[in-house]
Amino acid sequence: MSLGLFDVFSKLIDETPVKGIISAVEREHELLENDLATNRPVSKEEVQSVLAFCRFLEAVRSGRPVTPEVLPETDTSFYWKITARLIAGGQLPESARDRFDEAFTVPLLKSYAESV
Repeated sequence: MSLGLFDVFSKLIDETPVKGIISAVEREHELLENDLATNRPVSKEEVQSVLAFCRFLEAVRSGRPVTPEVLPETDTSFYWKITARLIAGGQLPESARDRFDEAFTVPLLKSYAESV
């Protein structure tokens, strides 16, 4: 059974020491952009999820606004865990918690509320 993009990405990031996470995410971002540019067959949903997290980290680090996105609950949960690791490890500012909620948690909760 082959693993999907999110599974491979999350395993890589989960096993990366906190000081190397951002560079690993940046590298994955480059690879995914190249995959899209060369029309390599990839899962659009998984690519969208991973790229959303890549863009979130870039926005937090540069001070730019974050773009709200609805991602699968498992993805959002994993990204929250990694964001908390990055904050605890001094790689992201404490404000990244609120920005994470703005980008992913609030849109996810709104999507749940709208589906009821």
